[in-house]
Amino acid sequence: MRVPLNGIVASDEDVWIYDYFGYKAFSPQTIRDAIAQNPADEELVLELNSPGGSVFAGAEIYTLLKNTSVTTRAEIQSLAASAASYLCLGCDSVEISPVAQMMIHLPTTVTAGDKTAHQRSIQMLDTTRESILNAYELKVKGKTQRAELRRMMSAETWLTAQDALDKGLVDGILFTEQESTISPANVMNAFGLPDLAALRKAYMKAQEQPQTEQEPDWQLQARLELEKNRF
Repeated sequence: MRVPLNGIVASDEDVWIYDYFGYKAFSPQTIRDAIAQNPADEELVLELNSPGGSVFAGAEIYTLLKNTSVTTRAEIQSLAASAASYLCLGCDSVEISPVAQMMIHLPTTVTAGDKTAHQRSIQMLDTTRESILNAYELKVKGKTQRAELRRMMSAETWLTAQDALDKGLVDGILFTEQESTISPANVMNAFGLPDLAALRKAYMKAQEQPQTEQEPDWQLQARLELEKNRF
């Protein structure tokens, strides 16, 4: 069975608001449903195209894929960035299109408060980085050292299909003769995502101010404002 994983990696609690504003998103429940619906003795293929999203939703998906008895394969069709770059490593094998890319970088968050609050956030970001590195290190099996993977995260590294294969992050490149080496919340790790808080604010404002025929489409306006600030 083939399942598309397109768009933002979101928690089960947040995926609805991305859907509401027309952004494609998927969550751990998407994977649970796919595993449950996959026909017996059939490989589950995840067609991945994602800029990343929630660190913890990505970790949950990674763990679900590691735990399942279903044979799984990830196909990176265009982009596996940030949280998407490690959640797919929970699959039994990972293949990438010759025109696709992977991107790895450091997780981010927003902190408000005094010095102690910021120090706690720094400590949390450090442990989150190391947790993500665990997934990369387990996948590459010594092909790339942990220190090099850490440096790549700090530098925000974009990898071509061949780069990803050379580093050990994928097992094969689609459509080539090369054989696969493997047989059958608010903390974000993402690139260019819409502002979830802004989406919530726009949604709440819309509920307070019902639109009339003469008023502009608030949903379109909200999306235009988000796109202006996206990068």
